[in-house]
Amino acid sequence: MKVLANAFLIGLLFAVSGTAQNAPAISGDYVEARSGEVYTCGCLFSSEMVTAGRDAILVWRINSGSFQGTPLAGIKIAAVVESMTNLGIEEAPRRSVLYIDVPAGPEKETQEKVLPALWQREYSKVLGHVQSLHSATINFELQGEAVTVAIPGLVKLQARKAQLPNDAHPGSFLWYSPFTPLDSSFLSTSFRYEYLGADFQHQWTDLMPGIRGYLGRFAFSSGV
Repeated sequence: MKVLANAFLIGLLFAVSGTAQNAPAISGDYVEARSGEVYTCGCLFSSEMVTAGRDAILVWRINSGSFQGTPLAGIKIAAVVESMTNLGIEEAPRRSVLYIDVPAGPEKETQEKVLPALWQREYSKVLGHVQSLHSATINFELQGEAVTVAIPGLVKLQARKAQLPNDAHPGSFLWYSPFTPLDSSFLSTSFRYEYLGADFQHQWTDLMPGIRGYLGRFAFSSGV
């Protein structure tokens, strides 16, 4: 039964979900990675549950949409999230740092004002306490099934769609869902997971390949 249940879950992850009744107001591309694997064997999951999985990098690229009449297409947002315990424990306190890349233009000042509040409203549970906010250049390159995200000197994330069963440990199961609701999603294998900022008391660089997150498309209504 467990094998069948997990097979069903994997099938869902690799399929596009049904179209919402109302077209979303804001949508785009999304990638995430965490310091623990989301699809792995039971032994590794058990050890990482208490020793790892305490930080994550989440990145959104808005392709279309507006909020309160302000266009948001072209804006990129990155969040670095950390907790004292595994982020799979949703009720555990967490904190985050937000980076926002707003292109130059007549709406830039307004966009910089509305975007942080909108993101905290929509993703307050995953972000927890936003302790700092920075303007930054966020390079988001999506080529086929691979993505590279870079904030110069601060963040580097390289990942591609997971290739199963080759990327997985023998006897792997799905343990974690995406941090945010997605219209469509794929398990992703990350090859570089790096944070060199000064907002937290630690930094990290992990070059070990692992199925640590998801690639997909996000969408939500602006609510107005």
